[in-house]
Amino acid sequence: MAAPDYYKTLGVPKNASEEDIKKAYRKLARKYHPDLNPGNKEAEARFKDLSEANEVLSDSEKRRNYDQFGDPNGPGAQMGGQNFGGHGFDGQGFGGFDFGDFFPGFGGSPRRERKAGPKPGEDLQHTVRISFKDAFHGTKLPLNISRTDTCRACQGTGERPGASKGTCGECHGQGFFEQGFGFMKTRHVCDACGGTGRKAPACPECQGRGRNPKRETVTVAIPAGVEDGTRLRVAGKGEAGRRGGGPGDLFLSIQVEADPRFERRGANLYLKLPVSFTEAALGAKVDVPTPEGQTTIKIPPGTQSGSKLRLKGHGMPVPRSDQQRGDLFAEIQVVTPVVQDERSKELLRELAELNDDAIREKVWR
Repeated sequence: MAAPDYYKTLGVPKNASEEDIKKAYRKLARKYHPDLNPGNKEAEARFKDLSEANEVLSDSEKRRNYDQFGDPNGPGAQMGGQNFGGHGFDGQGFGGFDFGDFFPGFGGSPRRERKAGPKPGEDLQHTVRISFKDAFHGTKLPLNISRTDTCRACQGTGERPGASKGTCGECHGQGFFEQGFGFMKTRHVCDACGGTGRKAPACPECQGRGRNPKRETVTVAIPAGVEDGTRLRVAGKGEAGRRGGGPGDLFLSIQVEADPRFERRGANLYLKLPVSFTEAALGAKVDVPTPEGQTTIKIPPGTQSGSKLRLKGHGMPVPRSDQQRGDLFAEIQVVTPVVQDERSKELLRELAELNDDAIREKVWR
């Protein structure tokens, strides 16, 4: 299989200097680094291509072989597919096809792992519960959180400042660990030394962790109108990064206590408004609760049960908007009186004779 165009991958001409290649790789590697593009498979594949191109073009012998023979391993590499006789299968396929390009660790000599760079800190998740009133007005919420902070003594390296480095005791100088068996082996960068294979004695302040526990009070501004289930991000208040990586973030899941008077749908509020038979028939002015207190609403004469009356601007604030508010809708519920005395019954019979004539026929016509 022909090698890819490494010059095109890095975006440099074939006569590019080593410095030009180095600059091009650093620029593109920062852009497509997996730590800066979590979950982006396309960026991850692009980063692997860039690293492979840099590995070849930054090595003078491999680059010379690549320029002359089209393969960084030289002209003999094309015969690699023949080497699976009495010595066993070595991971090279027919025509120089290298299974190690697709399965790290496949065969007898897996590709060398790249060094691990800065590692961002993990995100933290917290759930907070606030009242309906606080959701309406907005509030500032002090939170006591346990997180980690970068060790000031070693600046997050985990190594004793000024100490000389020796062979890493975790990976025994290899810079990686292998898992699996036979051709299914995979390699993982040693986190203790960052893949370098060398490590100084542990920092006495953080015992080699590169970060220390911290208890901190963080004041979070909850915007007015926040809804139940909203997720708020507080930048930089997660776990500390390692080897120069930035801190993670703090994410808050907001739970808003319900108000028994209101049903919320977005910024609008809905309530059931009981009115008497007389108020519905003759019309009236009645008091209605709102999140800010009470207001008066006018019931038109002849209002039917189930009718909705709108109070504009008496709903919830729209988060991070300029004084924008939802509306309050009052659904009328006509309460039928429970008649006990004969005088009331007599009056209702008289009222029925005057007004109840063929009311169902008008509906079913």
